Amino acid sequence: MESISKLIEEDLKHLEMSIQKLITTKVSFIKEIVNYIIKSGGKRARPILVILSARLSGYQGDLHIPYAAIIEFIHTATLLHDDVVDNAKTRRGNSTVNTVWGNEPSVLVGDFLYSKSFELIAENGNHEIMKTISKATTALSEGEILELLKTSDIETSEEEYFEVIGNKTAVLFSAACEIGALLGNSDNEKRSALKAFGYDLGIAFQLKDDVLDYVSYDAILGKHVGTDLKEGKVTLPLIHALQSAKENEIAFAKKVLDKPNMTAKDFERVRTIIGKYRGMEYTSDMTARYINEAIQYLNVFEASPYKDALITLANHMLKREM
Repeated sequence: MESISKLIEEDLKHLEMSIQKLITTKVSFIKEIVNYIIKSGGKRARPILVILSARLSGYQGDLHIPYAAIIEFIHTATLLHDDVVDNAKTRRGNSTVNTVWGNEPSVLVGDFLYSKSFELIAENGNHEIMKTISKATTALSEGEILELLKTSDIETSEEEYFEVIGNKTAVLFSAACEIGALLGNSDNEKRSALKAFGYDLGIAFQLKDDVLDYVSYDAILGKHVGTDLKEGKVTLPLIHALQSAKENEIAFAKKVLDKPNMTAKDFERVRTIIGKYRGMEYTSDMTARYINEAIQYLNVFEASPYKDALITLANHMLKREM
């Protein structure tokens, strides 16, 4: 990742300046909250995809920077709303905005970021990019609602799970890459390739997240291990395990998902069930498959440092610990 930061060092500096410049509001309280969450340790994966995709597509201008900031604003808005819905207490090792300031400011500042994003998009006036981002934000909302509907649903299928994470996570990765292609006036083949690369990368990102929730350490992940299970999220490691689990094991998992307060002992037993039926290994294998498929989409591009950087970023998904 250090090689990527070096390659786009100037663009990343301009991105941070742009984020501050674009959060224009007379309400200082809004800026305080936005700065709190934006500076709380995020990796800027989505804006980096905008930058790298634009450069790979031959874009020489500077509009990729405000668009990268817009993608980060939209992502931040979803985090603010997610944490309220999930009643989350920590994110990236810090207290969530809803814990520090309350639910109402979290929701309203999230709304502000969505509104500000579309104001900035309208100012830049690229119709195709506006369509791309609009479709992505609609899908994001659908993904969050689908996830809410599947809360604590022990019968969640693999197909339903992929529909949720496709909307909830992958579409914004995909939009970030497609914006880069649009800025570079790429042909349809290359635009489709970058769009598909981003989507599969987003799926892999979420799959890795779901594995880490069962196997990582609190200090590394930046949230309590087992948070997903505690919040009633039925993710792929558990879904796969339950396909082969015995009736009493399924009944126990259901009991834990329905409990208002999951104990450490509950979590360990569910983790044992997942381990018994190789749920983590299955999900990790699926992650690798999506990474490999994502990289294949880049074959339509000639060799370049930006193509190499996207491949490095993709491979990093398999190794990341947070």
